[in-house]
Amino acid sequence: MVPHLVLAALPLLSITAHVGGLVPMHVSAGLVIVPAAAVLVLLAVFRPVPEDRLVLDGLRWGIVATAVYDVFRLDTVALLGWWDDFIPTMGTWLLDVDRSEQVLGGVAGYVWRYAGDGGGLGVVFVTLAAATGLRRLGPRWTVGAAVLFAVGPTWCGLMATVLLPRGQQLMFPLTPVTVTLSFLGHVVFGLVLGLGTWRVAGIEERWSGPALVDLPALVGRLTRRGSGASSLPRGDSDDAFLPRGERGVPDGGSVPVGARVPGPPLAPAPPLAPAPPHAPVPPLAPVRALRPAPEPAWTPSADPYAADPLPLEPWLPEPFEDPSPTGEVTVLPWGAHPSSGRGPEVFGLGRAHEGRLRAL
Repeated sequence: MVPHLVLAALPLLSITAHVGGLVPMHVSAGLVIVPAAAVLVLLAVFRPVPEDRLVLDGLRWGIVATAVYDVFRLDTVALLGWWDDFIPTMGTWLLDVDRSEQVLGGVAGYVWRYAGDGGGLGVVFVTLAAATGLRRLGPRWTVGAAVLFAVGPTWCGLMATVLLPRGQQLMFPLTPVTVTLSFLGHVVFGLVLGLGTWRVAGIEERWSGPALVDLPALVGRLTRRGSGASSLPRGDSDDAFLPRGERGVPDGGSVPVGARVPGPPLAPAPPLAPAPPHAPVPPLAPVRALRPAPEPAWTPSADPYAADPLPLEPWLPEPFEDPSPTGEVTVLPWGAHPSSGRGPEVFGLGRAHEGRLRAL
C-alpha cells in the first residue's frame, strides 16, 4: 500500500514541483508517475491483494467528487467569468507544448485532473479511512474528516503552490474572489468524498494489515465518554470508545482485531423486597342446582311433524301451515296421477307411507 499511496500523491506534487522550478511536469510524469501506474496495474491484475479494491473505490469516488467540484468551478469560470481556468495551461506543461495549444492542453489537463489529482486524493482518503476505522465513528465524523482532508492538506497545498514565486503568473492570481471560490470548491469536494466513503461497503475488511491508528478508541480516550457513538461497532460492542483501563485490558496489552473485549463487571442487583400479603379471598356461595325443565307434550294437532319420526327441521325451517280451511290435505298415492301411467306400487311405495305423505 505504500507505493499506492505515494503514487496517489505524486500527481499533485508534480504540479508543485513544476511551479517551483524543481522538475518539469512532463519529466516527472514520463519518468516516474506513468511507469509506476503501469506497474501497479499489472500487479493488481496478476498478483491481486484485498487492498486493490480500496484503490478502485477511492479512485471512483475521487473522480465523482472532482466532477461535482468542477460543476461548481466551471460555473464561476465559464458563465460568471470570476476567474480563469488554469487546467488547460497545466495540460500544456504535461505535454511540453506551447501555451497557446489550449484545446490539446485542456484534454490532457482534465484527464490528469480526474485520474491523477482527484482520483489520487480519493485513494488516499479511502485507504486511510479503512486503516484507522474512521467509519465506526459514524457518518458525521466520516464526512467531517473528508472535508478537513480536502481543506487541510489539499487546499492549503494549492495556496502554498500559488504563493510560490511563479505561482500567480502560471496558475491564477490570489484575490478575495479566487481564494473564496477555491476554498468553497474544496469543501464541496470533501463533502462528496466523505459521503461516498460512507456508502462504500466493507472497506474495513479489505484492510488486511494492522490498524495504523485505532481512531474510535483514541476519540473515546480523549472525550472520556463514548460521545461519538459507533454505528459500526467492532465485535458488536461500544467498548472501543472507553479507555483501555476501563475495558478490562491492562495498559500496554494487545487485543486481536475483531475480538470481543469484556467490559467492567456489573454490580449485583439489590434483593427484591417481599411482596405484601394479600387479603384472603372469601369462599364462593353455594350454587343452587337447577332442575331440568320438563319437556312439553306435543300432540299431532299442535305439531304437524309428530307423525313423522324423522326430523324435518333442516329442510322445513318454518312451521307448516295448512292453507285449506278444513285443515285436511288430500294426498294421492305415488303414481296415482293420471298422467304418470304407473300404479301406486311401481316404486314400492304404498299404504305404509301414506302417513308420512299426509304429514308433508
